[in-house]
Amino acid sequence: MVGLILFIIVKYANDRALESNRALVASFEKMTITTEQIIDNYLEDEQHLCDIWSNYINNLADAGNPMTMEEAVSYIRKVKISSEISGHLIYIDDGSLLGLSTSPSTTNSNNYQVDYSHISIFDNFDIKNVDGKVNLTRAYTNPLNGVQSIAFLNNVKILDEEKGVIRDGLIIRVVPVRRLEQKLIFLKGEYEKVEISIIDWDGNYMIHGKSLKNSNFYEYFKSYNPMSNKEFNKVVESIHTDIASMHIRNSKSEDCVIAYTPLTSLDSWYLIAYIPAKELTDNRSVDWLLLGMTSVGLMILLHFNLLVLRAFNRKLEVAAIAANQANEAKSQFLSTMSHDIRTPMNAIIGMNEMILRNSHDEEILTYANNIKMAGTTLLAIIKDILDFSKIEAGKMELVLESYNFVSLLNDLVNMVTCKAEEKGLFFELNVDRNIPRVLIGDEIRIKQIITNILSNAVKYTKEGGITFTITSTKSDKRQDEVILHVEIKDTGVGIKKEDLDKLFIAFERIEEKKNRDVEGTGLGMAIAQSFLNIMGSKIYVESEYGVGSVFSFELRQTVVDWEAIGEYDEAFKQFRSEQKAYKAKFEAPEAKILIVDDTEINLKVLISLLRETKIQIDTADSGDACISKIKTNHYDIIFLDHMMPGKDGIETIKEMRALKDTANENTPVICLTANAISGMREKYIEAGFDDYLTKPIDTVKLENMILNYLSTDLVVLNNEDKRTESFTAPQNILVINKDLSVLRKIKEWLEDAGNIVLVKSEEQAIKYLENHEVSLILVDKEMRIEESFDDVKLLSRDFKEMDRDELIDLIKEFL
Repeated sequence: MVGLILFIIVKYANDRALESNRALVASFEKMTITTEQIIDNYLEDEQHLCDIWSNYINNLADAGNPMTMEEAVSYIRKVKISSEISGHLIYIDDGSLLGLSTSPSTTNSNNYQVDYSHISIFDNFDIKNVDGKVNLTRAYTNPLNGVQSIAFLNNVKILDEEKGVIRDGLIIRVVPVRRLEQKLIFLKGEYEKVEISIIDWDGNYMIHGKSLKNSNFYEYFKSYNPMSNKEFNKVVESIHTDIASMHIRNSKSEDCVIAYTPLTSLDSWYLIAYIPAKELTDNRSVDWLLLGMTSVGLMILLHFNLLVLRAFNRKLEVAAIAANQANEAKSQFLSTMSHDIRTPMNAIIGMNEMILRNSHDEEILTYANNIKMAGTTLLAIIKDILDFSKIEAGKMELVLESYNFVSLLNDLVNMVTCKAEEKGLFFELNVDRNIPRVLIGDEIRIKQIITNILSNAVKYTKEGGITFTITSTKSDKRQDEVILHVEIKDTGVGIKKEDLDKLFIAFERIEEKKNRDVEGTGLGMAIAQSFLNIMGSKIYVESEYGVGSVFSFELRQTVVDWEAIGEYDEAFKQFRSEQKAYKAKFEAPEAKILIVDDTEINLKVLISLLRETKIQIDTADSGDACISKIKTNHYDIIFLDHMMPGKDGIETIKEMRALKDTANENTPVICLTANAISGMREKYIEAGFDDYLTKPIDTVKLENMILNYLSTDLVVLNNEDKRTESFTAPQNILVINKDLSVLRKIKEWLEDAGNIVLVKSEEQAIKYLENHEVSLILVDKEMRIEESFDDVKLLSRDFKEMDRDELIDLIKEFL
């Protein structure tokens, strides 16, 4: 019996080790793809700089003011930044390949002549017509300084003063190979002994790993890995076409692993990552230790069961301590990350809010709105990471409160409409008019779930658009319950069937190499699915690769008010038409507050955000300064920063609460914090704070917080309600214009006119019209696409120079 158990344990240990080794090789492949992306970006950047040189020289030649070779080299010498990089310029029309360099020879400081006639690095180029995305030579020795280098190429037109003619030249940006190798320093550590090589179609090296002895990779491979020609040809074909890995033997007959991938920016160049297999082999000592301990344990168990149980309990205790330490380290990291990112974001978003309030310049407001959207995106990423941490720790709880369904929809539609318009996509909203107006649920989490799905739909859709549908049915289980049916359909890239299982895995991004320009952490869908699981639901996905996807889920909500929302489209248009510029909710000129923060810019942000409330504001830059001020002054509210050097916010409030006979014994103290991780609210309340606000400071939350704690006799509410004059136009208008600023302007002017659909091309317009009817088409006259549409509905003008009144008068006259 003992022998059988030992056999099972040995087999289990070996199986686990093999599985672990396969996972390590797969991780090595992913590292190779990451390395390729880094090298790709670097090569494209270097080629771009070479192109800048050539464009400048050629533009002068095209303008009738060509440069001589000496003038061109002098220009390059001035604009190049690094002393390591050289610029060479040679004539190619006479086959001499002679020219000048920006740097002198190391053997003769007065010699700037360069000769490429004896250097065979142009074999793969038609150097009279260099037109690749990246024009890169193999590694070679720089003829002037002997440094191993690579070269980026482009054609130029040069004036030959002696002959008085324009000649064909080749500009060469010469970069030391070591600069490219420095980009790979991130490999040190986990892959200490990895070697990176870059080869061409035939196996010749551009960059040569030191362990690969031969001058040609395929010759090296065949020398130490005997096989038939058929097998060898399969290996070569795999390197040419696949992203994969394989085991090979090196010159010492050691087992090694190579991972390979094509370089995207270069035709017929490939990256080879080489590492000894023992560096990737999982250490099996843990499994064999487990085997030995279990064997001894089984024998002892027969005689000394109690001793074995005690030893096992001791190990569990050690493991528990280690797990707790790991969790504490993780929590500390998340706390520090949240604070260090949110603190500067508070200044950025706060100051940007003041620009949005005070500026009337349309261009500046456009820039400021872009900053606001970028800041919101960054905060969403931070929130995703913190939420995922809470879910992992089992600390995520639902907050069930009554909410207005129309308000929830407004927030969602506002968010996705802006993003869709920027990409020229249509956004269609279908809402069941019978959905109850007031429900009970976790509004914030529901909004986050739908936002994550809508954001993905916009990010992964290049043409067409998104259709957002919400319907409802009464529950057959409870009379006070309704079931919401949510569906989001897009015409995006779609998902392969084999990738559907990866969709809800944390940090897993589908087709990451193809979609690497799409922002995101890979957490959004995992978090959305986790939230729905807590709510007793799940996301269903139907997708056709290259056509689009449909995401759907159902949600049970308790009904507070069965009054239906009615025609949401009309309600939403009215809501949008009533939106107005920022106005403080209240004024409180007799109220006095104290703001304590060690960062001057944070103080300025809060003072600026509260300027229109007319509150009297006093400030302190440390805990000690705060203590000093409260001893001599009365404040109605105190805002106290948590993280301050010297005496932090918690130490300060404890000292404040210990003081007796001050004018601020009952003054509410609000904690200002950039730390938004789970459990912080309880920590602040326990320390003595009355409430807390997270940075970046949200104006609405700040004003609501003050209203909540300020005495009502100090507050004068602002109840003004000014509505702008509306304009009634056709119900469905399609606007076609390549200029995004013009599309935004027309959308704003015709906000309450009906359903305004914005597209940037004729193709997008035709696709939209296949399934939709429109009352009027506005098209830029320069696009000249009138014959594609019904002339009766089409109005073609130069809308860029029009103002709002001119546009409205034009539409009225046209109709």
